[in-house]
Amino acid sequence: MSVAFGHLTTRIRSVNAPHDPSIHWPSAVVGLVLAILVVVGVSWLASPRPGQLRSPQAPAGTPPRPAPVVVPTPIPAPPPPQPAEPASQRLRVAFTNGRGANLRAKPGEQAQRIKTLPEGTVLDTVGGTETVDGLLWRSVRDASGATGWIAAPFAAPV
Repeated sequence: MSVAFGHLTTRIRSVNAPHDPSIHWPSAVVGLVLAILVVVGVSWLASPRPGQLRSPQAPAGTPPRPAPVVVPTPIPAPPPPQPAEPASQRLRVAFTNGRGANLRAKPGEQAQRIKTLPEGTVLDTVGGTETVDGLLWRSVRDASGATGWIAAPFAAPV
């Protein structure tokens, strides 16, 4: 009994063992390959066979269903073109808190200032719009005939 007990005690490792047991790499690789083979094999066995891909047949006494009729979706007509902006639209200087807006020679805050238009001044548009430095500018003419650009946030329709 002492021999068997002595043999048993030599196999028991201490909790404070100096190193972990090493991994037996050939066994780990073989286990991984076997796991992959099992997954691939089960997937292959579960996949349908060419003979199984046929559509289900209707019972013998049932008339065949007609094929669905594909009706093309009508394409709506394009919307009519929008009328061009009127040649002369009336605007007024607004939203300046009484300070007025600058009429400038070109669009942009750095352009030469022609004059300051008091709030409420009525203007006529004479051209298009341009965006400069992220701000929309409108080409306008005042009652005295001075033509220039005004920042759109300060021009409201009459």
